[in-house]
Amino acid sequence: MKIASWYGLVLGFVFVVLTLLGILSPLVSLIAYVGGIVYCTILYREKYSDGAISYGRSLLFGVLVSGFTFIILGVFTYVQMALHPDEFGQMFDAVVENMRARGYAAPEISENPMLNPAICIATYLFLGLFLGLAVAAITSIFTKKD
Repeated sequence: MKIASWYGLVLGFVFVVLTLLGILSPLVSLIAYVGGIVYCTILYREKYSDGAISYGRSLLFGVLVSGFTFIILGVFTYVQMALHPDEFGQMFDAVVENMRARGYAAPEISENPMLNPAICIATYLFLGLFLGLAVAAITSIFTKKD
């Protein structure tokens, strides 16, 4: 868990740097994410697992790395929202209009859960674990080594 958390934090900060540099398109993001999970799993296999790793252990490690990566991304997103509320205002305006069109009342709309830091980070963690499970399930086929 300690090693997965370290690799996940590093991968998360790589995404933050790529975002700040403005070179994180959806395609680059996907390649960096999948490549990062594979690279971290192979490093773990070779450095800490004597060159062998089962499918299940590879899967778990990939999911954990992804979870920690998305915690960093959740914190970064929340900080960005707090520092640059105008940039995110348009996105929330579209959400509010959509909620009004669906018949939500004003009190329901004003209580936007994504403005709560805990919910924002928890959402990213859930997304990271779900996406990590999907990606690690596929990449573990190639990274396992008996």
